[in-house]
Amino acid sequence: MTSAESSVPSARISFDGTWDFLHIVEDYRSRPVKWRKIDVPGPWQAQFADLRMRAGIGLYRLEFTLPLDWKQDRILLCFGAVFHIASAWMNGTPVGSHIGGFLPFKFDVTDCIRPGKNELKVRVDSPSDDPGTFPEAPFAELPFGKQSWYGPLSGIWQSVYLERRNEDHFQRVRIRADLDLRRVNVEAFLANPLTDRMKIQLEITDPAGNAVHSSQIEAIRGPLEFTAGIDLEEVRPWSPDCPNIYRLRASLLKGDIVTDRLESTFGFRKIESRDGRFFLNGEPLYLRAALDQDYYPDTICTTPSVQFLEDQFSKAKQLGLNCIRCHIKAPDPRYYDVADRLGLLIWTELPNMGVANDRSQSRTEETLKGIVDRDGNHPSIICWTIINENWGMDLVHDAEHRSWLRKTYTWLKAYDPGRLVVDNSPLAPSFHIETDVADYHYYAAFPDSRADWDDFIEQLAGRPAWLFSPEDGAPTGQEPLVCSEFGNWGLPDPELLNDAAGHEPWWFETGHDWADGVMYPHGVQNRFVDWSLGRAFVNLKDFVEAAQWQQFRALKYALESMRARQQLAGYVITELTDAHWESNGLLDMRRNRRVFHEQFSSINADTVIVPLWRRLSYWSGEEAEINLVLAHGSGAPLRHTTINAGFAGEQKLEIPFQEAGTAAPIGALSFAMPVVTSSEVQRLNFELCDSNGVRVARNTLAVAVHPRRSPPDPTLAVWAPDDVVRQYLRELGYKTVDSPVTDALWVCSESGMGTEHVRKGGRLLVLPTAPCSLTPYFPHWQNVHVRERDGTLWRGDWASTFAWLRRGHAFAQLPGGPLLDEAFDRVLPKLIIVGCNLLDFQARVHAALVVGWIHKPVALAVERGYGRGRVVFSTFRLFRDPPGADPTAAILLDSLISLALAQGSAASREQDEVLAGLI
Repeated sequence: MTSAESSVPSARISFDGTWDFLHIVEDYRSRPVKWRKIDVPGPWQAQFADLRMRAGIGLYRLEFTLPLDWKQDRILLCFGAVFHIASAWMNGTPVGSHIGGFLPFKFDVTDCIRPGKNELKVRVDSPSDDPGTFPEAPFAELPFGKQSWYGPLSGIWQSVYLERRNEDHFQRVRIRADLDLRRVNVEAFLANPLTDRMKIQLEITDPAGNAVHSSQIEAIRGPLEFTAGIDLEEVRPWSPDCPNIYRLRASLLKGDIVTDRLESTFGFRKIESRDGRFFLNGEPLYLRAALDQDYYPDTICTTPSVQFLEDQFSKAKQLGLNCIRCHIKAPDPRYYDVADRLGLLIWTELPNMGVANDRSQSRTEETLKGIVDRDGNHPSIICWTIINENWGMDLVHDAEHRSWLRKTYTWLKAYDPGRLVVDNSPLAPSFHIETDVADYHYYAAFPDSRADWDDFIEQLAGRPAWLFSPEDGAPTGQEPLVCSEFGNWGLPDPELLNDAAGHEPWWFETGHDWADGVMYPHGVQNRFVDWSLGRAFVNLKDFVEAAQWQQFRALKYALESMRARQQLAGYVITELTDAHWESNGLLDMRRNRRVFHEQFSSINADTVIVPLWRRLSYWSGEEAEINLVLAHGSGAPLRHTTINAGFAGEQKLEIPFQEAGTAAPIGALSFAMPVVTSSEVQRLNFELCDSNGVRVARNTLAVAVHPRRSPPDPTLAVWAPDDVVRQYLRELGYKTVDSPVTDALWVCSESGMGTEHVRKGGRLLVLPTAPCSLTPYFPHWQNVHVRERDGTLWRGDWASTFAWLRRGHAFAQLPGGPLLDEAFDRVLPKLIIVGCNLLDFQARVHAALVVGWIHKPVALAVERGYGRGRVVFSTFRLFRDPPGADPTAAILLDSLISLALAQGSAASREQDEVLAGLI
């Protein structure tokens, strides 16, 4: 029964509140029994520090009073959902048990309950995979969802209540609203065979609350199911823009007396996938979705309140989202109620099992049917996913698993034909078998892995063969193409996550078992200080804001690159909110907004101006060519619109007409960079206006603009052993020499060259092109060396890396920052310098990167005194383009040379500046 349904006699006693609780530990026989208080609903992991990661067995106890008049009817003990196995006793009498953590169940307690005082006990088994302890239902054989990621969930996590019902009463009602035929098909299911001839009255009210239908059908003794078809003269479609909700009231009548009543809301909504596109109510739909783990800051999986959901979904709509992908979980039914009312499409998923065998597949099938039966009346739900990323299956190697998935897909399409079905939402190396949506998951760091992302999107747009099983996949070629998981991290402000008492969340102590510990939030402030990030950022809050803006830039590029391709039909951003240590949300765990909240809808909208760029670093006065694409996903056609483009809107393009569901190339525009006297970040603006001058869409590009370089110091001699590098330096204006003279600056790619030169007082700039050791410049016990990023957590494709450069001193000519942005696109390192210690970061490291929650710092540019000389190492890629073609590369090379020639250490120079200001 959903929260939108009710029954008469309308008698219900809620058991939500405080219960007695006992957790059974492994050695419980040798320990004293200690009952404590627990809130129901809510998993015990959210309430007890000693049980955060403990499953096992929990006993619940509650005393309550039953009103005297309740014994006239049947009395049902109802549970919303319990993780994972529940058994109940009323006054010492067993009343039933249930397996499965996501669906409602009820026990008839009429014969063992009494007026006055009663005692209810519930045993909850939250199993492990120990076959000796839980032989009939080990954890891996149960649908469990994301509990393998964020920790176990155990106990009574949805509401519990007593319900008073007539002997003859409804179990549920199934509603299928046909928009094209304006017809409502109703199936009413009774809990027991009718004991007498009765009537079922069906009443429908429209979104304004007006009665639009009333009829009765005869209900003879015996059957459990009755059907009716209702035709309406006029209907209003449900959509995100107009979430029109109808209400059906089904009443069971004995004569003129209503003995039971059930109400459910529904909507007229039609979803289709055809011709490679989505269509909602017959109109093109571009899917702008975000993943939602349905996790909460204090209650983990238990919905805090309807108001909390309303706030969360209102913020989702502010961000421009029209769909939420509820991730491998059957949420509290109120989740769908709020989505129905506020107007958000929901793509929802079956919780995954851990291993595929006969028992687990049978339970998965039961859970899938139960989810459709419980939630199927909600118009917001447009799509089901059966399996996520092959979890619990082996589709790649096991033909029987693929056969089961195809069979389940076929059954679900027949059982619920009004929705789309995804068989497996894949990540390499898995794939689809048969599906309504050809989706795929891919994560790439930005801007570091921009080329890899571009390659993936180009392949996806070409409908590649790897989307489907090479052995028994059944593509139609008409499935909409969707990147259904992608994203980058942006850290939350830790202070905003504290509880009412000012304590950090308990889940800050989790995540250490993932990805070599980079997911571990606790101590992030200490790491910020210990690794001297204060040299580049004002404080941790400043770093967090910079990380969130980097997340925005990453998402902006990803969304634009997809919208530019007509072949793609939508996307799903990972994710709507952070989930414990996973920090790639558009909102944080407490649903606080990111710094980019107000801007995000400009790039996540039905209509988007897409500027396609090759680089974003230019010399003053240089011409930049930008290709424009206008993406118009949904709504009415665009007629007589105008694009104004430029630093001050100096160019205009007329767009006479564009259909919805299209991405149209507008052509290439050239822009002269402003004349500047110092390096600046300039905004290139794009605005689409209708014939009345009303803005329809807007976008910007942040461009680094640099004044033309001054000639290098003519007295400086530079030597490089590599002829190509020497010629490169010469074309940049440096005075090069053909032999390694002692008074020259040496520029090498190998760290071993120039040791004696530096020891005797020389200066050396090392720009490694391959892994190498930095001995003897650093002490041997530090093991400082250069290594590849590929294949390591420093690549940052999942838990993002945050690379920074200290702007100022030698690097003062590089604008923006401190985080490296798209202006550094051509120089971003493939190599890193590992082994630098805290002292190095206090003074010698000028560019570096950290991973996730400020873990695993590595250097990208570091200076070191050695002997009487100085050496600078940097892994920036400075020679990819012709000399001067990329201003960032040229200025960064100038800066590194300046650093190598500087007198004194960076720390002493900084200290002198601070003291001078104080004195």
